Amino acid sequence: MQRVVIDANVLLSFITGRIEKQRDTAKALLLRAANGELAAIVPQFVVFETVYVLQSAYRILDNELAPMIRDLIALPGLLFIDACPWKRVMDLWPSPFPSIADAAIVAIAATNRYDAVATFDQKLSKRLRDLNVAAYW
Repeated sequence: MQRVVIDANVLLSFITGRIEKQRDTAKALLLRAANGELAAIVPQFVVFETVYVLQSAYRILDNELAPMIRDLIALPGLLFIDACPWKRVMDLWPSPFPSIADAAIVAIAATNRYDAVATFDQKLSKRLRDLNVAAYW
């Protein structure tokens, strides 16, 4: 079974529908996970990052946000992980990855030999290839 690490922008696109094509693409990925066709790996910090953006950029109130996040973490096919290979993260940040979250996504994918990273961040997708980590799309 393919194991795909999910970036925060995938969850944000699914939740907000900010870009319709991305929402549909994210939904298709999550449906594949729900149907048991792949395992969607969600690092703990991705949930925190998603909540932060929903609170700060979208101004969603906590009493509205909490049920949304409960529903998200209850979706079938999503596997939430807490472990983070910090030594590898620090090898990747701030160079070649200026974002510590991107460095962590790559470190998790590479360390655990996950099959791909699902992200809508084109710069991250290009950098993944340089480190022999596959982009899902």
